Amino acid sequence: MKHSMKLATLAVACTFPAFAQAQSNVTIFGLLDVNLSQERAGGLKRNAMDTSELNGSRLGFRGSEDLGNGLKAIYMLEAAVALDTGTSSGYTRQSFVGFEGSFGRVTLGRQYSPAFVAIDPFEATGSSDRSAGMLHRKTGSVARGYQVRFDNMIKYRSPDMAGFSVDAGYWTGNETPSDDSDIRRQGRGYGLTGMYKNGPLSASVTTQSYLSNNTGGRATTHGIAGAYDFGVAKLYALYTQDKESGSQGSGKARSYAVGAEIPVSAAGTVAVSYGNRNESGEANTEDASGASIYYMHNLSKRTTLYTAYSQINNRGDANYGFNLTPEAGDNAKVIMAGVRHRF
Repeated sequence: MKHSMKLATLAVACTFPAFAQAQSNVTIFGLLDVNLSQERAGGLKRNAMDTSELNGSRLGFRGSEDLGNGLKAIYMLEAAVALDTGTSSGYTRQSFVGFEGSFGRVTLGRQYSPAFVAIDPFEATGSSDRSAGMLHRKTGSVARGYQVRFDNMIKYRSPDMAGFSVDAGYWTGNETPSDDSDIRRQGRGYGLTGMYKNGPLSASVTTQSYLSNNTGGRATTHGIAGAYDFGVAKLYALYTQDKESGSQGSGKARSYAVGAEIPVSAAGTVAVSYGNRNESGEANTEDASGASIYYMHNLSKRTTLYTAYSQINNRGDANYGFNLTPEAGDNAKVIMAGVRHRF
C-alpha cells in the first residue's frame, strides 16, 4: 500500500512539476493552547475551559518564492482557532503578501501593529492573555491608540543594522463620510517603532496613532520598553501613554509593567509581572493595578504545561476584569492550569 502511494505521489509530481515545486516552500504551522480556569470578579464567579492563554491558538500557512537577485515574494495566512468550541474566526490574526530582500521587507494586508511589536515582547509573562502586566491593553475612560493588529496595512521592516531595526506601518481605514464635506477615514493611522537587540540587552520605542471615529477623534499611544538577561533571571519593563483627543473626549492614561522571567530548572520557568494603569483628564478616571505569577514546564520543545494566578485591583470607577466584568471598584482574580502545543 505504501509503495502504491509513493508511486502515485511521484506520478503527480511528474505530471505537474511546476505545482509540486511551488508547494515545496509552503509551511503549515499551528499553536494549540487550552486551559481550565476559575475566575471571580466581585460577586461574580466563573468556572470554564478557555483557549489562547500563553499564546493565541492558530492554524497558519506561510511561504516564499525566490524571484532572483536576492528578492523573494512572501506571504502569511493565519487563522484564529478556539479549542474550547472548535470554531474559527477565519484569517483574522494575520493575512498579508509582500516582498523581502536586502532592503528589508514590505508587506500588505492585516498585520501586527508597530506598537504591538515594540511593547508586548517586553511583558514578562510573554503577553499572556490574562496577565495583570497587560493593563496597557485595557480601555477605560480614555481610548487607546494601542491595537494588536490593523486591517489594510502597508508595512515596512528594515534589515538589522548593528542591532538596530525599524518597523513602520500605515493603514488606510474605511471611508465613512457623514456628508460631502467629511471624507475622513475612520481607523486610518500610522505607527513607527525603533528596536535594538545586542546580546543580553533589548529595547524599543514606539508611537502609534489612528482616527478612532469618523468625526476626527484620535487615539495615540507612545511607548518605551526594555529587557536585560542576567542569566539567572531576565528583567523586563515597559511604559505606555495613551492620549485621546477630538470629538469623543480628551484625556491621558499612563501604564507600566515590570517583571522577571526566572529559570528554576532545566524544564521549568517562573514569570512574575506587576502592572499599573492611571488615567487623568476624563470625568470618570479608571485606575487599577495588579500582579500575576506563571509557571511554565516544558515537556518537550513543542509541549508546555502551565499554571497561573492573576489579580487586578480596581480603584474608583474602574471595572477591569478578565472574562468577567466586575462592578466599579471590585477586584478580579483568576487561577488556571493548561497546556500549549506548537507544531
